[in-house]
Amino acid sequence: MQATKPAVLAALLALPLAAAAAPKVVTTTETLAALATEVAGPDAKVESLAKGIQDPHFVDANPILTVKLRNADLLVDVGLDLEIGWLPPLVVQSRNGDILPGGKRRLTAASAVTVLDQPTGPVDRSRGDLHPAGNPHFLTDPRRAVQVAYAIAAKLAELDPGKAPAYLDRAKAFSGRMDQALARWKAELAPAKGRPIFTQHRTFTYFLDWSGLVSAGELEPRPGVPPPPGHLAELVEIAKRQGVKAIVVENFYDRKSADVVASHSGAKVVAIPGEVGGEAGVKTYEAFLDAIVKRIAEALK
Repeated sequence: MQATKPAVLAALLALPLAAAAAPKVVTTTETLAALATEVAGPDAKVESLAKGIQDPHFVDANPILTVKLRNADLLVDVGLDLEIGWLPPLVVQSRNGDILPGGKRRLTAASAVTVLDQPTGPVDRSRGDLHPAGNPHFLTDPRRAVQVAYAIAAKLAELDPGKAPAYLDRAKAFSGRMDQALARWKAELAPAKGRPIFTQHRTFTYFLDWSGLVSAGELEPRPGVPPPPGHLAELVEIAKRQGVKAIVVENFYDRKSADVVASHSGAKVVAIPGEVGGEAGVKTYEAFLDAIVKRIAEALK
């Protein structure tokens, strides 16, 4: 006997509703992916374009990345021209208009934080690879990382309103854990407060802003410019004069120049992961900062 239309309708209504597909979040770096994962939990899929072992300034623009962007429901980039050398053509090639700058499915993390190191005066190649809008390396500051996590939560809530409370709750939980971790990290670094360090690139502006350490200079004489012997000799003299004991170098940089300065000054090269995922076991944002703080604190004892 053939079912009547009302009976068929009732049967269909009794079936469980198919779950909506989890939003696909694509980030430019693994550190951003770690923050997005904190917020997304099981409600969204997160993947990074760059690997943690790569310098995010320079990423190979291969077709696989274009496919990831084409399928993205949300693209989260750092901004401040960090990815200017490789991301724009990939976004255009993806033909996903919603993830273009200003698009409804694009979030630039820098828009959520107060930016430091904004250049004054003209910006040209003679001054190295300066970022005209400011320093993009703000994710070494857990306070700013929390602001980015909240921005991601807000964007996901906008795109996936049914899960909005869950995204916000996870951002709040992450913020609470970061408050506790920040107190711990400051305590670890307290004995070294005011001590000078060298870095390879100007990546530690934001770390110094919260940690109490100070910069004695960078191995690069200008951002992105390899150091000539004369500059390294100057750093050796600065290290001896100011008592610099640590040269912090992300592990995607060549450490030869750091080793030269260390061998002539007595300072110690402190190799750190440049991003979440930059070393085995550094899979979360907290583990990333744990590694950096522990190694610097140990070198400055």
